[in-house]
Amino acid sequence: MNMNSVQKMKNLSARMLVLSLLVLTTLWGCKDDFMEISTTTDVNMMGYFDENPDQFSSLTAILHKTGNAGYLQTYGSYTFFAPTNEAVATYLQEKGVSTIDQLELDELKQLVRFHMIDDTISSSSFTDGKLPRVTMLGQYIITGDELINGVARIRVNRQANVIQANIRTGNGIIHTVDRMLQPASQTLAQMLESKSEYSIFTAALKETGLYNALNQLYLNGGNTERAWYTVLAQTDAVFHSHNITSYEELKAQYSTTGNPADPTDGLYLYMSYRILKDPKYLADLVSSPSHETLAPQEVITSRLKGVQVLINEDIFNGVLEPGVPVERKASDNTATNGVLHTVTSDFEIKKREPVRVFFDLADQPEIRILPQFRRPGSGSVSFPALTSFKEIYVEGAGSSSITYNSGSSTSADGYAYHDFLSVRMSANVARLVEFTTPAIVKGRYRVWIGFRRIIAAPVQVYFNNEVLPRTIDMQQWYPGGIERETLAQGAKLYIHDRPGASYARLAGTIEVETTGRHKIKFVGLTNGPTGVHQIDMIQFIPEDQDQLYPKLMRDGTLVYE
Repeated sequence: MNMNSVQKMKNLSARMLVLSLLVLTTLWGCKDDFMEISTTTDVNMMGYFDENPDQFSSLTAILHKTGNAGYLQTYGSYTFFAPTNEAVATYLQEKGVSTIDQLELDELKQLVRFHMIDDTISSSSFTDGKLPRVTMLGQYIITGDELINGVARIRVNRQANVIQANIRTGNGIIHTVDRMLQPASQTLAQMLESKSEYSIFTAALKETGLYNALNQLYLNGGNTERAWYTVLAQTDAVFHSHNITSYEELKAQYSTTGNPADPTDGLYLYMSYRILKDPKYLADLVSSPSHETLAPQEVITSRLKGVQVLINEDIFNGVLEPGVPVERKASDNTATNGVLHTVTSDFEIKKREPVRVFFDLADQPEIRILPQFRRPGSGSVSFPALTSFKEIYVEGAGSSSITYNSGSSTSADGYAYHDFLSVRMSANVARLVEFTTPAIVKGRYRVWIGFRRIIAAPVQVYFNNEVLPRTIDMQQWYPGGIERETLAQGAKLYIHDRPGASYARLAGTIEVETTGRHKIKFVGLTNGPTGVHQIDMIQFIPEDQDQLYPKLMRDGTLVYE
């Protein structure tokens, strides 16, 4: 080959590269994520669809029509929920058309984006709840196991069954589904207003001004930070059962200023108490004992009792306060900016006694999106400590890192949810590591630090910059003996099944003066030894409650004495 031919090939390759990048930029917008370059010899997704026209000829036609065919032939790391020909035919029938060409191009583009996730997510990461990453359309997909005609199936968005999972291609994973997935088209506010059974609830949202918040996709009037909410709504029938038959009667009962839009008004607080921050599906509600609401300094509690999800069922001073059930069949409704649940009874803000908070330090927004998140034995991921986390502040050497570790389910050492963080905390590396806690109800708490015993420098713990009396020396072994007696020594086993060398030490007692999120930090006390701390969980337990139970199984299940 002569030099002119070589140069022509180089120029052609360069033009093709520029064209590919231009297609990616135009189709999906700018991306901050690193694009994984695969060296596999497997066909990419488009190649797989082309090779199986008996299953995917309709999908292939959609991908060509929307301009995505070339994109799915390039390298990357994606998950695609691929509808079969029968699934597409059913969708067309439901839309009242006979061919793909009769559908609007924008509609098809949105459908494709809703079926794709910019990450590789295998079925082992499917839980009874939302997947860890939003789709390329910016909405969550939920999965769950269901028994259909005696056969166990993976359901996706309550719309489709997975009929073949984990098809590996050169640029990701395909899950074949038997129905088209249809994205949400309404905000939470629009969804509620469209359902006549929520007329009183919707009227109250409008009068308090909360309707506007639930009708937005972004916070603060911008278009960068997404607005995500969870609404615990009540139907008119629920209000009627409490002798409230109209919005006017609701206002008369709860409004304290005459102006429901006033954030201090009783009706405003009543309604904002039913709105949670972040999208929390039923599985998310039961995975944490408390959740922050839009009512200032107020939280709701949640628990799973049998198959019921209960709101605000608590035991205070030995007295059971019955909870309000969430109606499962009328819940987990995805909106464009969150999720809608329905409760079966009325509930009010009550004087909240302190409630225990189990803070899993590895449950950070930046970690939650990893394919490895809470998947036993899936390895570790290291992050530059100074720049990676929104809710972790690190002061120290720039080379320090925080590593997320997904422990093996067969490991000799137990960790809550099978995972923990590794970070070296010492006077000359990460000398200060500060975490933002979940919401904590005001009151007095004992603070327990859960970790794996390891040779590492002792640390001092601070809550809201107030030093706690006991240093945490992770070199010390669990003292052993009768568990109730070790509590007096400031040590306990918090993992129920096979704790191994993992246990918790008491850092001290704190006074939480306001309900909300707070700061807790670790300060390394010496320059050595050189070991890396393996920290798992911080437990805030009201001082007048049992400090030993409930414990946690490795999968996060609570175990009561």
